[in-house]
Amino acid sequence: LDALEPGRTLHYRCTASPVRKPGATTRAHYKLPAVVPLNGTAADEWWHRQADQAGLKTLTLRSQPVDAARDRQYPADTTRADRTKHNNRIHHHRVRFDGTATVTDPDLLRTAVLSGIGRGKAYGCGLLSIAPAPDPA
Repeated sequence: LDALEPGRTLHYRCTASPVRKPGATTRAHYKLPAVVPLNGTAADEWWHRQADQAGLKTLTLRSQPVDAARDRQYPADTTRADRTKHNNRIHHHRVRFDGTATVTDPDLLRTAVLSGIGRGKAYGCGLLSIAPAPDPA
């Protein structure tokens, strides 16, 4: 991370949970859930925005859906015997983003690598990996 500098070209990979959270009025009008998973072009646009906020300028992008992260959430004080009473399901839609990018802000990028991007980090979403790449010709 200390070698990051503006203009450096990197390979990146991030399996993230690209979602949109529409406002209450939009949800009511279109009968949408609180969190809408994004696919295809909408997911790619989400990634471009996230990469930009993480100090990267995307040069190439390949995205593909992967299996969702699923689990159940229980209150902290729940005993094993009481778990059948709770049915809070966790579902994180996931897309893997791969490609090359140029570093625009090393500090933002360090923070993104250390903190993750987007939702579902506790379930392995948003973990950004980077590796050096040859500079484009």
